[in-house]
Amino acid sequence: MRTTLDLDDDVLDAIKELSRRQKISAGKMVSQWMRKALSGQAQLGGLSADVNTSAPTVAGFRPFASRGQLVTDDQVNALRDAEGL
Repeated sequence: MRTTLDLDDDVLDAIKELSRRQKISAGKMVSQWMRKALSGQAQLGGLSADVNTSAPTVAGFRPFASRGQLVTDDQVNALRDAEGL
């Protein structure tokens, strides 16, 4: 079934990244999470094995595993400027 959802940008980014890692569609990922949430199953169900589940959460999200690339303050500031933050 098709529907339109209004998701926060950070949530959508997390969904896209995890669905890419699991090689499934974002819609399938959301359906799996919603099904588990509505049935009261484990909170971390559906996360890929390379997500650091032992790390503390940051703003309610667990950080992704390192990709081996360094992100500098200059890169973050450039993105903030581009987004007007």
